Amino acid sequence: MSEAYPNGAPQQQPVPQGRPEPQPAAGQAYGQPPYAQQQQQQQQQQQYGQQDYGQPAYQQQADPYAQQAPYEPGGYEQQYAPPYEQPYAQPPQAPYAQQPAAGQAYGQQPYQQQYPQHAQQPAPQYPGQPLQQPLPHPFPAAPPAASVVPPQPGAPAPAAAPRTGSPIIEPGLQPALITAGVAALLAGGAALGSVPLALTVVLLQVLTAAGWFRLNGMWPARQGIALAALAGFTADAAVLLAHGDARAAAVVGTLGGFFLLVLVLQTFRPSDPAERFYALTVLGSATVVTVLCAALLFAGWVPAAMGAVALATVLAALPLPGPKAVGPVLGLLVAAGFGLLVGAPAALGALAGVGALVGRRVAAYDWPSRFVHMTAGVALPLAVASPLVWIGSRLLAG
Repeated sequence: MSEAYPNGAPQQQPVPQGRPEPQPAAGQAYGQPPYAQQQQQQQQQQQYGQQDYGQPAYQQQADPYAQQAPYEPGGYEQQYAPPYEQPYAQPPQAPYAQQPAAGQAYGQQPYQQQYPQHAQQPAPQYPGQPLQQPLPHPFPAAPPAASVVPPQPGAPAPAAAPRTGSPIIEPGLQPALITAGVAALLAGGAALGSVPLALTVVLLQVLTAAGWFRLNGMWPARQGIALAALAGFTADAAVLLAHGDARAAAVVGTLGGFFLLVLVLQTFRPSDPAERFYALTVLGSATVVTVLCAALLFAGWVPAAMGAVALATVLAALPLPGPKAVGPVLGLLVAAGFGLLVGAPAALGALAGVGALVGRRVAAYDWPSRFVHMTAGVALPLAVASPLVWIGSRLLAG
């Protein structure tokens, strides 16, 4: 013993300076993780059903992070205790407010800390983090909120600017001249017979139905126009087949039947109630105006009445000096005088002139387009005058 150890005790080998490798705990194999040792001890305890030294199982489980007490003061464990415990020390936890947000890489600073005051500083790079290019220039100023926020889908459109001025735009001279041309065709058809007159009335009815729907803002309304025109054609055929006083009854019966059909169709129409009521109103009034054009087929003094309508319409459209009422008043006087000139009662010419002026006024309402003027502005003076001509000829002839 003295030869092997001259000093009576084994000499300790010098330990190389530096950070020593962490030593495994007691009973732990090299390279085996702590949780593997715990599982192994639990399996052994379950297999043998007893614990060493009569102690419970939870006291036999070794703490992988616990340190063994040194056997001798000043020994190897005391000399290297601080470096030995350092690898197992837990890093201090950062405050809750400084924890990285979800989806943020470790070490990545928030937006305000990464680019304070839009400074041009390169961001630090970390392994596994996408490459971040330095900003070429500071962030531009944010645009105004009104230009950034897009319009929400389904949001109501901004209200249009209110219209100013008079809602009445009188038809010009060109529609009045076309009205005079159609009145001449009706007068010529009446001179030739009932069938040529009926063909001309058919043209007037189609023009009236189309113009009325366009005047009321419903375009294209092919079904409504077709239904109103069909009512007018049916009334024409009924008048041609009837005789005497039955002609007026044929017109009234046709009007009542088609108005009931319009009421049924619009009542069972799958649409909004407000829209359904508006469509019913327009279609019903269009049917009435179109059917009443058939009154020219059994009215008296049709050529004189059509001449009075043409004169009243053209004179009302002329740009005469003075107030606006000069043209209509002059047209009404000329219409009454024309009736006397051709051998018809003056009242008949006056009634025809009144109907022409009323129809022209209706076609001029609510900023109508040029298409309204070329349809309703042409047909309504003749359509409104037709029942008045029949009433006047019936009263004056009796």
